Amino acid sequence: MKLFTENHPKEKSLISVIVPVFNAETYLAACLDSIISQSYSYLEIIIINDGSTDFSLKIANKYADQDDRIKVFSFENEGLSQARNHGLAVSTGEYVIFVDSDDLLLPGAIENLWKTIVEYDVDIVEGKAIRGKTHGKLPIIKSYKVKLFDPLEAIENILYQKMLLPSAWGKIYKKNLFENLLFEKGILYEDLDLFYRIYERTFKVASIDYPVYFYRDTEGSLINSWKPQRLDVLKVTEKIENHMHENHPDLINAAIDRRLSANFNMFSLCSVHHDHDNVLKCWEIIKKHRKKSLFNPKVRIKNKIGILISYGGRYLFKTVAKRIYRN
Repeated sequence: MKLFTENHPKEKSLISVIVPVFNAETYLAACLDSIISQSYSYLEIIIINDGSTDFSLKIANKYADQDDRIKVFSFENEGLSQARNHGLAVSTGEYVIFVDSDDLLLPGAIENLWKTIVEYDVDIVEGKAIRGKTHGKLPIIKSYKVKLFDPLEAIENILYQKMLLPSAWGKIYKKNLFENLLFEKGILYEDLDLFYRIYERTFKVASIDYPVYFYRDTEGSLINSWKPQRLDVLKVTEKIENHMHENHPDLINAAIDRRLSANFNMFSLCSVHHDHDNVLKCWEIIKKHRKKSLFNPKVRIKNKIGILISYGGRYLFKTVAKRIYRN
């Protein structure tokens, strides 16, 4: 597909950009700059101040004074899930985009996501994400490819951890997909917990190989830190497996593999942090599911290597898993 500068749709739709903020004074200005400088300008930018105790609210209000598209709402600290829920509740756009306050939207992100969702008449469009401490020099892109998925293909792709991601960010959604659906309050992996219920409501999903999102790799980010709440992924993936058993039998194997992957990761992290009880719980799930995933041709090679090593016993797997499954 050609970029938005050539032959883009004439009539534009209001897009709500939801930015949850909690003690983000270091990166918030850069995040907001990346949004307000987007070539697609018909936006409402909703900042949800989630009980920040630093200068985040002051920064947000300063930007709101300078740009009437920005609306600031403050709540007591309830966590990322509830902040996103508040943003959805007050948003008025036909489409919605989530941006975490320490990340950035890359140039042309909104315009190209919106153009794709309109031209292909799909419900969700996901773009490429760049992860790092800095995105460096961005390539000059004159065109990009579009790949279409039906809902169950998209869910399967995410469960097998292939092209698509379960993250809320890096996508544009039709707002009505969230009707009567909320991010679960108080858990980590809230994106993984919700994505398949959102995708079930779609008719068609698209991905574009255009970079739209910069995920800032900070020391405090989920993937770079250990906290007991990371064990939430075990409950979330068990919930996904149960859901597929009840609703989508063709996706059971994909759900089993995603649960196995979560248990590999948590086995490794719990071993490092001497959480023996959860090491044993993860090991039981690994033994239960490994054979089915080993002979599943859709399972990624990383998991198959883990499965083969696991047959050497828990202590061998513990030694190797610390190197393979670090996050």
